[in-house]
Amino acid sequence: MAEEREVISTGNEELDLKLAGGLPFPSLIIIEGDHGTGKSVVAQQFIYGALKSCLRVIAVVTEATTRGYVKRMITAGFPVLDYFIRGKLTIFSTQIPGISWEKKYASKLLLITSRIMMSLIKKYDVFLIDSLSHLATYASSNEILGFFTIARQIVDRGKLIIITLHPGTIPESLSTRIRAMADGYFKLRNAVVGGRAVKIMSVIKLKGAPTIFDSNITFDVDPAFGVKLVPIALAKA
Repeated sequence: MAEEREVISTGNEELDLKLAGGLPFPSLIIIEGDHGTGKSVVAQQFIYGALKSCLRVIAVVTEATTRGYVKRMITAGFPVLDYFIRGKLTIFSTQIPGISWEKKYASKLLLITSRIMMSLIKKYDVFLIDSLSHLATYASSNEILGFFTIARQIVDRGKLIIITLHPGTIPESLSTRIRAMADGYFKLRNAVVGGRAVKIMSVIKLKGAPTIFDSNITFDVDPAFGVKLVPIALAKA
């Protein structure tokens, strides 16, 4: 598939430049980071770029209702309401009023998600999971590996899959194998540079990038622009 891979914009010109044009498509992208490091906003930036590129997006979200997630994206600087109304953006949420996910039901969430990915494969170009951590809480190593195997198969059929997760979601025994399956692997962290609080995205892997890309990208979240890159010189000022 490498020879068929193209690049789509993230919807952010500065970020596109840092990533040598944008995201490889199709691909499997993993965004890892602790709570508060900006992984959801980065994922939202990516799917906003996909929507602007006329691609269809389905998102499975675990930390907000469908309405709440649309509102969060708009607040973060991504005007997606029109895409949502026209059916270009579909959001499934595990936050269902009145439903308490007991362990015996929560343990099935990863399997249910993979079945949704397969059954709706003709209805999307991009599939986002934000975040996998909640879906995989009670999953075994074999179930997690099986999920990523299915994700890889879907990517090989011409789709872009973006997955956010917290550190430790993937057992250490599987980490190397999962990273090998991924086309892109981003690790996010909070940092203080020159007395200024910023977020840093380390690009561990980006297969299919046409040229050399920046391995460390410093950014902040701007309500008007979404992901706002911060030059190191400015951060230190």
